[in-house]
Amino acid sequence: MVWNFLERSVDHNKFTKQNTQKRKIIKLLLQYQELSIPELCHFMELSIPTGTKLVDEFEAQSLLVNAGKRESSGGRRPATYVLNPEMGYLISIEILLNSLKINVLNLDRISIYVYETTKFDIKSKNESLAFLSDLIPRIISALSLPTDKILGVGIGITGRVNAKKGISYSFLNLDIPLTDYLSNIWGIPVFIENDTHLLALAENYYGLAKDLTNVITVNISKGLAVSVISNGQLQSGHSGFAGEFGHIFAENNNKLCVCGKTGCLETIVSGLALESFFYQSTGKTMDYKEILSFTSWDDFPLSEKLQKMGENLGKSLAVLIDILNPELIIVGGGFIPVLDNMRFSINKGINLHSLPQLAADCEIKVSTLGENAAMLGAFALITENLLTS
Repeated sequence: MVWNFLERSVDHNKFTKQNTQKRKIIKLLLQYQELSIPELCHFMELSIPTGTKLVDEFEAQSLLVNAGKRESSGGRRPATYVLNPEMGYLISIEILLNSLKINVLNLDRISIYVYETTKFDIKSKNESLAFLSDLIPRIISALSLPTDKILGVGIGITGRVNAKKGISYSFLNLDIPLTDYLSNIWGIPVFIENDTHLLALAENYYGLAKDLTNVITVNISKGLAVSVISNGQLQSGHSGFAGEFGHIFAENNNKLCVCGKTGCLETIVSGLALESFFYQSTGKTMDYKEILSFTSWDDFPLSEKLQKMGENLGKSLAVLIDILNPELIIVGGGFIPVLDNMRFSINKGINLHSLPQLAADCEIKVSTLGENAAMLGAFALITENLLTS
């Protein structure tokens, strides 16, 4: 099934030169939102007359909207164009161990609907699949959205995922690919990716990694993982499992990791590690996000623990810096509220353990996408799959 609003202008079954050009225009506008004809022609290496003709065709079909004149430092102000935001919609689904978040977005990447619950048990496969299978059609119906205007569903799920095969191995594993199972029920294209890879896609398309070449993104949340962007492309590895940074060996601490090994980095740097330390210090059980929301504890040295975590994280990132020579490391995830305070200790760990020249050539920044990262990653996942020839 292809998007109804594109069928009028792009024959997805014919890979002609003009169809390829039209796909590229749509993909560029989904990524950059607003572009002028000269900018489109620059990206696509087209002549101005050819670019103008393609834009005129789209505008005549109400697929593009003239966004007006852009301010210019000199000369004529160029007219810019955006996709008609109401011509299509995307659905983002983020599935973590105990939570589910769904966003419905228009083509402006604006969320028009949000559903969120912390009472979703991914380990209860049959119940979770039944709930999810029923929920999406109910949301679409409640919003009165024609199914043929739903461009696709992008799912970010924790655990091992092979995005190319559409299979989730750790959770919600079936005899057929999870993407096929859900697509058959919903009648909509479905794409899946590991949750950390999804955050990297968001950074690569819309965040700090945009237009950069070699970047590492770090997702420090309940667990810990990284994604590697090399030559501008997300590197998923042979099986799609690349980035299990939390399960590299860190120290002989005899702490059992969720993976079954001991001494993993995740046992000392993660939300799980923070929860464990909090319980040992206070005798209380609390989710890591709740712990981070408090600025001070009488019986729990939060700041001291976070600084130690930051240094340990930097120590292990130093290995990646020496191997991969990235220009930027973006740190994000559930720890975002405290990452600015942890950045000094992360840099300290890097500088103590990385080669000076490589460390000096690599910036450390906190993600600016915040809670929108997974949603934007799903947007990028869908457009990447549907518009890549």
